[in-house]
Amino acid sequence: MKRGATREEIIRTTQELISRNGIRAVRVDEIAQTLGISKRTLYELFADKNDLVMTCLDAMSHQQQERIVACRRRRSANPLRSVFRLTNEYIDNLYLVDHCFLSDIRRKVVFSGHFDEHREFWRKELSASLETCREQQYLLSDIDSRNFSDRLMNTLLELRLNGTEREELYFFCRTILRGAATQKGIDLIDHKA
Repeated sequence: MKRGATREEIIRTTQELISRNGIRAVRVDEIAQTLGISKRTLYELFADKNDLVMTCLDAMSHQQQERIVACRRRRSANPLRSVFRLTNEYIDNLYLVDHCFLSDIRRKVVFSGHFDEHREFWRKELSASLETCREQQYLLSDIDSRNFSDRLMNTLLELRLNGTEREELYFFCRTILRGAATQKGIDLIDHKA
């Protein structure tokens, strides 16, 4: 093995490649060549490409959860501001990777469980923040926080997959949240968010 081509380096390099090109476009040959190691070396550390990709997805998921936890810690006295931080973090997360990666992970059966688990983590965080806003009368009382967060996340993902620019997603999200807000929430969005 080339000196410095540690397990962590292989994971990091694979993450970069699959994030940039999508899972299906990256081959084990390309990963080995990028690192200057043999395919055999990779197969000594990982059973196959799916094993390597799952290890990368686990690492990426852990990093994203750390960002969400950090976002949660930065909560302000205003729960609506927390929702905006969280939705902006979700949008930023969608742009950390190429849209091909998002499409691959969602559609390939072997990775779909990982995709679902990741989405559920986001949904719980966003639902909790939206529920706090609803309880404090920043959002309309008939808003179902879980369904609202699910639909918002689905829409943002679809827009990302269809090539929508990041700034458009920020604006879209703000508009949707404003439409679900009470007058108290609208006033806050228009003046502070």
